[in-house]
Amino acid sequence: MIKLELPYVTVLVDDRFRNRLARAGERLRVTLTAYLRNAADDLDGLGRKATVACQTAAVRVDTAMAAANDRIAPEPEAERPHLRVV
Repeated sequence: MIKLELPYVTVLVDDRFRNRLARAGERLRVTLTAYLRNAADDLDGLGRKATVACQTAAVRVDTAMAAANDRIAPEPEAERPHLRVV
């Protein structure tokens, strides 16, 4: 459960909702990146500038959506193994 405190409102967000939102964001990221890379391949015959523009847009969308998904539902940190002396 995450608690967001805004100036006049406090919002509690359920973990299941955050995870569903993160999965939807991940699907959107993959779809948009795929469309932009496909457009770059289609525009390959038209010129280098158009291809580079689509590839750059794909990289920017990919990094922005990945950062947004990490903020919505960050990966849980793995516990460090502890050694015990017996």
